[in-house]
Amino acid sequence: MTAALALLLAAGALPEATPLSISLEVTPEEVSLGDPIEVRLSIDHDARDVYALPAFDPAPLATPPGAAPRSRRQDLGPGKARTTFELTLADYATLEPRIPDLTLAVSGPDGARQLSLRGRPLKFRSIVQEEGEPTPERAHHGPKPPVPVKVRSYLWAWLLAGLVLAAALLIAWRRRAKSRPEAQDQEPEVFPDELALQRLAALRADAPWARGGGRGAIFALSEIVRGYLGARLQFNALDLTSEEFLAELRRRRLMGLDLQGLIEHVRWEDLVKFAKLEPTAEQCLAGIEIAELLVRHTRPLRAIPGRAA
Repeated sequence: MTAALALLLAAGALPEATPLSISLEVTPEEVSLGDPIEVRLSIDHDARDVYALPAFDPAPLATPPGAAPRSRRQDLGPGKARTTFELTLADYATLEPRIPDLTLAVSGPDGARQLSLRGRPLKFRSIVQEEGEPTPERAHHGPKPPVPVKVRSYLWAWLLAGLVLAAALLIAWRRRAKSRPEAQDQEPEVFPDELALQRLAALRADAPWARGGGRGAIFALSEIVRGYLGARLQFNALDLTSEEFLAELRRRRLMGLDLQGLIEHVRWEDLVKFAKLEPTAEQCLAGIEIAELLVRHTRPLRAIPGRAA
């Protein structure tokens, strides 16, 4: 497609083509967050014409990585042909999904034309809302994904074991400090920001995403950030929902905290936790870097070189 033809197509300045028939199939018609959506567009037309699908904006849906549109042409008989386009889309963020408007480029004996197709809305299915319905008839009875439950149970067991180990180490340290009072002032105090940075470094070194544990890494990353901010601002952040957690941060206002950036990161973490998204290694490492910057930008003055507490 030439640049001039692309500009005419984008401006809607080409005449409309008149194919023999158009068929649009969408599977499924009812979607929830994270579900793939298969779109199949079939056009019966004059065999002398060529139909092509230029690049398009799938908003409010998205195109999963590596899911490029596919097309094929089939001869139907004397003077007729069928061109089929297959698209894979996904709903990652919107509660009002719809198939986007499409504009196809058409060329043939009648010159350059376009075929404009209106998109249509899809029905959104909220599994979280269904699970909260008051009656069994309306509640969601579909399969529950086992992986999130196992990861969360293992995570809490790991955190409990870590707390027990930390308590044991603290008791041993206090006993040793009492037996040697002259060295007590030399023992460094472990502050929440230092503990958070140590745990982030340990998570980076462990790299659970390399063993298929990307979602577990995001759960652990969320616990580290919530634990640090809760300790920094003196509130129980681990037992709050995402909305309650963000509401507390708006009310308390921590200097150096990029609240808008944190809100976007928390929403992405919720998609990983509840929409069955599997984060890549790059996304896990980027999340750790964001958490490290958050801690360094909000740590107290005593932790900044050259500044007094």
